[in-house]
Amino acid sequence: MDLRSSDSPDFERLIASLGGDEALVASARATGAFLRARAVKSPRDLLRLVLMYGPGGLSLRTEAAMAAEAGISDLSNVALLNRIRGAAGWLETLCAALLNRTTAPRELPAAASQGLRSVNIIDASVIEAPGRAMNWRLHLSWDARCERIAAARFTTVKAGERLDLLDTEPDQVIVADRGYPQPNGLANLLARGSEVLVRITWNSLCLTNPDGTPLDWLALCETARDGGLETPVLVRKPRGRFEPLPLRLVMIPKPAELTEPGRARAKRENARGQRRTIDPRTLACAEHLIVLTSLPETVTAERILTLYRLRWQVELAFKRMKSLLHIDRLPAKDPDLAKAWLYAHLLIALIAEDYIAPDDALPPDALPP
Repeated sequence: MDLRSSDSPDFERLIASLGGDEALVASARATGAFLRARAVKSPRDLLRLVLMYGPGGLSLRTEAAMAAEAGISDLSNVALLNRIRGAAGWLETLCAALLNRTTAPRELPAAASQGLRSVNIIDASVIEAPGRAMNWRLHLSWDARCERIAAARFTTVKAGERLDLLDTEPDQVIVADRGYPQPNGLANLLARGSEVLVRITWNSLCLTNPDGTPLDWLALCETARDGGLETPVLVRKPRGRFEPLPLRLVMIPKPAELTEPGRARAKRENARGQRRTIDPRTLACAEHLIVLTSLPETVTAERILTLYRLRWQVELAFKRMKSLLHIDRLPAKDPDLAKAWLYAHLLIALIAEDYIAPDDALPPDALPP
């Protein structure tokens, strides 16, 4: 995309994706990013400047010179920095508008889709800042039916991975990996009317049988080895007031070729923790896929496995953003400048999703386990 040309067809298409010049002016004024035409003549030109710095990959000094030569603006690199910093909230608003767009859903694999209206996969990825600046975290919710980003948010790494961090709608099935099982997050998500399917380890949560007795993980692993098991459990908190959550524990034995790699990985993680011995429950559970879900018993273990495999779609979304848009190469230390740079990349990623042909998308049931 040639951002230096005011009549570039690609840039005109981008403006159209954002609702046109009138909508662009309204949002820029509402967020305070553009209040008067001075060194920058219009919100359209401000957006070009932001994208030249963000996805365009230009330094502030180089961009200031190129923008002056192209007649876009006449700003010093310091003044340009301040204008881009001030556009961070505007870019976030533009991204939110794109995320609220509606898209026709596609069919999920038959083993997973029966009776499920929406399946969203939640995950996060760290984006490192230069030097000793605070690192950032990109939180994504991927809509498996529409095959696009459903929700996104940037936070500093001080904000951990939480199931309830992103907005969700009732009747959604939220799929997440083993970094997400926290009692409060589970409770808040269920209170919104969503269903949950999250991978766990034997020591991720305080789980008990419905009668309050502790789970015997070694016995559960032995039983699950012969074809898996499903059992009701309660999620509790060791301390503090918390209403126990009744959920379903599903254990599925891994294929023989994945059993030994799983045990080896568990041993490596134990060694990194500088522990001399490894808990036998860790080795036994490494041979199984263990998930916690609020889905009813009509959703079989086979369908749960198919749903969990959809998790790789959000991993591919992160890889595309990092390998194609280079969102992992954050150059800015200033928090507001970094936020503008990040949301500029997200804006391009969301617009690019509209251009991807559906026939070229990787079908969900073709993804690896």
